[in-house]
Amino acid sequence: MSRKDGMNYAPRHEAKPVVQAGSFVIAAMALNHGHIYGMCNGLMEAGAQLKWVYDPDPAKVKHFMDTYPGVKAARSAEEVLEDPTVHLIAAAAIPSERAALGMKVMAHGKDYFTDKTPFTSLEQLEAARLQVERTKQKYMVYFSERLHVESAVYA
Repeated sequence: MSRKDGMNYAPRHEAKPVVQAGSFVIAAMALNHGHIYGMCNGLMEAGAQLKWVYDPDPAKVKHFMDTYPGVKAARSAEEVLEDPTVHLIAAAAIPSERAALGMKVMAHGKDYFTDKTPFTSLEQLEAARLQVERTKQKYMVYFSERLHVESAVYA
């Protein structure tokens, strides 16, 4: 992918695992923005095992599976959410839907990693704060400019 295609640019870096192989299982959902690829690349470079992908659009799922051979296509979001081996779900949903997905993910005992912008209202922010407090799960945001822009990495 070209660097000029910012939405879909997903750099790869040297793998520097921080977890034992197979000990941190992740899934990807809501493939509405190309940043999901950079998010998954970074997690896998840190040692995560990508197990599942789910999106209602079969073309998006096929492209994702072509990019990440070995990942399994889930039949539903629930199949991913109810898998006890999954620790974290990465998602790049439509911005107005990101908070609701995060609430659902955390309610299922998983950490949530979303593309920016994580919220579109202050009410969503407050709901996320309460859900984090209630579930003790993490709600994390991917700021690609801080992690995957060469000039920022260099600086």
